Amino acid sequence: MSSKLLRDNPHIAAWHFYKRFGLFRDIVLKQKFNVTDFWNREFARIWSFHVAAFNPEPARVQQQGEGNPLAVNPLQHPLTFQWLSQVLNRCQRHRCSEAYCLRKKKGSEEISCRFFFPRDTRDTADVVQRQGQSYFSFEAARNDSLMNHYNRCLSLGWLANIDIAPCTSLQAVINYAAKYCSKMEKQTESYASLGRQILPYVSHQNPLLSFASRLMNKLLAERDFSGQEICHILLNCELQEGTRVVRAVDCRPYDQQGRSLRLHGDHDGEAEVVGIYEKYLSRHALREELTYLDFLANWNTSKRDGRKWTRWSRQAKPRVLYYFPRYKSNRQHPQYDDFCRVKLMLAHPHRDPNELRKINGVEYRSHASAAEFCYANHQHPDDYYGTANSEERRPDPDEFEDEFHEPDLLEEDWLELARQLPDYPPSQEAVDLLGRRDIDVQYDWTPHVGRYADRGIVQGDYWRQLIAQNRLHMDIEDLPFEVRDTLNPEQRIVYDTFVGHFQCGSEEQILLHVDGGGGTGKSYLIKVLSSHLQKLAGNRPSPIWRAAPTGVASNQIMGTTLHSLLRLPVDRAFTELSPADANAIQNKLRDMRYLVIDEKSMLGLRQLSWIDKRLRQVFPARASEFFGGMSIILVGDFFQLPPIANKPLYFGRPLKDLQEVSGQTAYRAFNHTVFLKTAQRQQGDDQAGFRLALDELRGLKLSIESWKLLSQRVQAKLGQREVDAFDAALRIYSKKARVNEYNYEHLVRLKRPAIQVMAKNIGNGADKATSEQAGNLAGQFPVCIGARLMLTQNIWHPTGLVNGAQGTVYDIGWAPGADTHHDPPSVIMMVMDKYTGPSYLTTDDAREVVPILPVRRDFFLGTSACTRTQFPLMASYAITVHKSQSITVDKMVTDLSERDFQTGLSYVAVSRVKTLDGLMIDTPFERASLHYEKLPDGK
Repeated sequence: MSSKLLRDNPHIAAWHFYKRFGLFRDIVLKQKFNVTDFWNREFARIWSFHVAAFNPEPARVQQQGEGNPLAVNPLQHPLTFQWLSQVLNRCQRHRCSEAYCLRKKKGSEEISCRFFFPRDTRDTADVVQRQGQSYFSFEAARNDSLMNHYNRCLSLGWLANIDIAPCTSLQAVINYAAKYCSKMEKQTESYASLGRQILPYVSHQNPLLSFASRLMNKLLAERDFSGQEICHILLNCELQEGTRVVRAVDCRPYDQQGRSLRLHGDHDGEAEVVGIYEKYLSRHALREELTYLDFLANWNTSKRDGRKWTRWSRQAKPRVLYYFPRYKSNRQHPQYDDFCRVKLMLAHPHRDPNELRKINGVEYRSHASAAEFCYANHQHPDDYYGTANSEERRPDPDEFEDEFHEPDLLEEDWLELARQLPDYPPSQEAVDLLGRRDIDVQYDWTPHVGRYADRGIVQGDYWRQLIAQNRLHMDIEDLPFEVRDTLNPEQRIVYDTFVGHFQCGSEEQILLHVDGGGGTGKSYLIKVLSSHLQKLAGNRPSPIWRAAPTGVASNQIMGTTLHSLLRLPVDRAFTELSPADANAIQNKLRDMRYLVIDEKSMLGLRQLSWIDKRLRQVFPARASEFFGGMSIILVGDFFQLPPIANKPLYFGRPLKDLQEVSGQTAYRAFNHTVFLKTAQRQQGDDQAGFRLALDELRGLKLSIESWKLLSQRVQAKLGQREVDAFDAALRIYSKKARVNEYNYEHLVRLKRPAIQVMAKNIGNGADKATSEQAGNLAGQFPVCIGARLMLTQNIWHPTGLVNGAQGTVYDIGWAPGADTHHDPPSVIMMVMDKYTGPSYLTTDDAREVVPILPVRRDFFLGTSACTRTQFPLMASYAITVHKSQSITVDKMVTDLSERDFQTGLSYVAVSRVKTLDGLMIDTPFERASLHYEKLPDGK
């Protein structure tokens, strides 16, 4: 009956325990033990008081008919040792079981209790240091090896199991809090996630019924929330309570910090974006000397009027500050300058983040040098962010293996067999057969061990050594002056403008746009202009440099990336170059008069602002002019792909970010434009209809005639022989999921032994990080000899080893002594399509082979510093549209059936081919998906 009542009325139990603990805490704990600070979460509590482990009756056996000693009114029951004995033996004696506490120790087969029971009996209390612990633990006097620590008052008042321990050191408290206070429940999974888990096991005979039945089984039998938990929320009971307020502090550079939206009035337009740091920087003049640390910990700043901010009363406790990310305090670590920036930001009153390097009127060249002066001359309150060069404290590693959980779903037979392979646990993507098929597990990779044992490959510095020995320059092809006659009238205007400007020695700055759709000869114009300016310079260095936002784009014009040329940041805030770095780049660009920036559609306002600032620093004599007086040619097509996570150059709405405003001002200084209208890639009268279709597709104004023309290239309308001709053609899709799906299917069709190359991950949650979070390195990827792969980082730009370069796997090698079943390869030997540098080896059929080595990326997940080591490679039978921009192919397959989620996707994909016959479209598509009355991006 009681079980049924509890099941039918979970709200009564929820309210009872919530109210009972609140009263117990306020009446008993606070008053008897003088509690000043507490923290509790749901029904988990943390206390520290007088502790014992003495059993009043260690040999006690519960008598028949004795009843439950907890089912009494403690206020009316006499406080006797007999009752204490009954309570303790009922709820405080530990019972070991495999389901609860017995675990295998790491590195051995020994099974032990993770709570260290049974414990030795002792006559007196003591503090002991267990093996593997960096701190001491309290051990009470005990005559029972299985008795948990207890306090008599708490046990008789609470009448339930308790777990208490006195504080023996600050580190012990930190470890305890880190382990229990921050431990969160598993997040309830969404219906979509449950569906994805079920899909691999759906029967193909009756898929709808199979899917529905499996989903209902998961919802009913495996739900991870309780009725009492729901009632706890419905009754508005606090899920977490404490005496301190916790405030998150974003320690990233100002321009990377998150902000909140503050609304004014009832109108959508009356809003502003405000962050806590921004509020501090714009504080009222009355708070001029207020430090950021004091502001965060002790001030009530809820009022919009800064004059009405008030300091918390003396009785109020300072807020607990939760810092993220925590940069490394080691002086030799690359993050040390950011660590010093945070220390200065907390300790020194300021109104501009750029002021942090200025102390006592002296501006230091870095935050690190400013902080060093501060450490030596100033005294500041402890901000708990850490001390320079101090060893980072970490919780002691657990000596026990993780608890094994049964899988949520019954697995198919082949997965059950895979689990039984010796020392070969299933992949995180259990349905991924690559690396687990018969052909994969039966292949002997042992002869590949030690095959490439060169020191440079084993130690990972092969390319660093080779690049140092072979300094290459990005010189353009030498073209005769007669080639200028092949330029069309619009191209000739650009050519004559800059050649004439150079020949007359003019110092006047030219800021010019060159616009044109795909295949209008923009790259050819850059090539001819660069070749002839270089030729006119004679023995002097070339006066023109070429750059683009991406490696593939820059490689197409024999240039370099903007980030490499001007040392622009990739994933951090812009900073001025140090004097040494500035001098080096000034020497490098001393003779540069013209800078060509290709693929301007992928350039954002913030990046243009950085280019402007960097060139002003490099050319200080003309620092008052945009781009340091440098003549700039912005080349590209705004109807192609826009920048990622950045506002495009043509952005016309109001801006608040100062760097974006600066970039917009620099962009508006370009006062001349030349439009290239003649299609060069799709030439000939027979391609006139295709050229018209591309022009309409560029503006998302596809006519009925052009739609019918492109629809002729749908696969279903082509003959089998023509479809077969596209079997090896590149696939270009807008979404990564579609790309991954095709790459996987194609690798399976190769029917060659494959392996899964697993990344080496360090840090909390690093193994679950996506490739985007881990610096473009995959957690795992399949590979086999003969597979087509693409580089995902720049290795040696002048030779074509750039992000986006493609090649074919020649061989896979392991380091000497490696185990091919457990260790990842040390090298993947590749034949790159457009590599022009020295090769590692040349095959009998004259293929040049080069090694691709693993690289390391450091990144943050929340506040956790993580590292991933992996090959910068991915399968490339299909690529995303973003990877395809700037390339030209003879044959290509794409899909136009979905509306573009970003302007330019369909146009960029289709315009990669030279002829209509070189295009195949996977599925039929509606004209409506490629015809807009108004462009979605407001172009």
